Amino acid sequence: MKVLIATRVFPPDVRSGVATVMGELWSRIRQDYDARLVAGFWTDESLLPADAKAVRMDPDHMLKSRGAMELAVRRAALTFRPDVILAHGIEIPVDLAPTVGLLTDPRAGERLWGRVRGVRKKLYLRRIAKMAVPIVPTEAARQRWAGFGAAPDRLRVASPGVDTAAFRPQERVSTDGPLRLLYAARIEPGKGQHVAIEAVKGLHPNVRDRVHLDLVGPVADTTYMDGLKRRAVDAPVSFHGDVSDLALRYRQADIVLFPTVMEEVFGYSAVDGMACGKPVVFSKIGAVREVTAGVGVEVPPGDVKRFGEAIRRLVKNPDECRELGRRGRELVVERYSWAAAWSRYRALLEEAAGR
Repeated sequence: MKVLIATRVFPPDVRSGVATVMGELWSRIRQDYDARLVAGFWTDESLLPADAKAVRMDPDHMLKSRGAMELAVRRAALTFRPDVILAHGIEIPVDLAPTVGLLTDPRAGERLWGRVRGVRKKLYLRRIAKMAVPIVPTEAARQRWAGFGAAPDRLRVASPGVDTAAFRPQERVSTDGPLRLLYAARIEPGKGQHVAIEAVKGLHPNVRDRVHLDLVGPVADTTYMDGLKRRAVDAPVSFHGDVSDLALRYRQADIVLFPTVMEEVFGYSAVDGMACGKPVVFSKIGAVREVTAGVGVEVPPGDVKRFGEAIRRLVKNPDECRELGRRGRELVVERYSWAAAWSRYRALLEEAAGR
């Protein structure tokens, strides 16, 4: 089978959940099938595989970049003649071969379309209708796309995977020093880093003196980042930016936080923590509740007081931390290992090619 993979994000040029998924799928697909890759790059073309067709993605001219991606995919399909196309990005054409489309958030990138958002919606729904197999990562994501106008009975749920060898439990090396609280996500208002900071600041001094919050992730909103730094003055908080070894950060943490205030479609921040055997405090939001299966401490989104209470509870109960970590690790190995995830994607790729 010949598979053409088309994506506008690819690791390590981009470090994100979607980029990680596309990188892992590329690695597995090329082992089993004849594969070609068309990938966008945002910073450094040399970070893409040498045999990939690279397409420059300009954040200041996204409509032009999307057009360039579509043209590159059309040219690749003309010469390669794939049996199936695996596509991330709604700009990928669906009239070249049976297409398996990975759908994330229907609202992502909406502001870039400005006054022509209605055109965007029509384009998205028309292309989804023509996909052989449109895939969403969770049932919650299916419902979001249904609310956007897509036919829910056509959307197939296939959860992505986690590298459970890299994201693994690690015993605390030393009992000295504060307990490390970790939140890894893009720095933007919807991710709720302000909730984590305020929750830590609001802890009783006896508890606050025992913890340190590490915020990891690329800055997507500089104004918001400036505000976070002001909030964090005199608080036990450190900012680390976009780190190269995210798994190490998770392994070194004691408690993982996921105080998102947006409608997530999956929730890698929680799943990665669970894979490392860490207790997770997460917002009580549809997709996050779904992927965690309730393993962890749920808190209403945006509720600073309740997040602080959850942190205090775990700091004072190491046995509960260990139990939640054990259950979380078991859940991830069972549901979200890449062995399990690849079997789901592979079946759908072959189903699409058969059409």
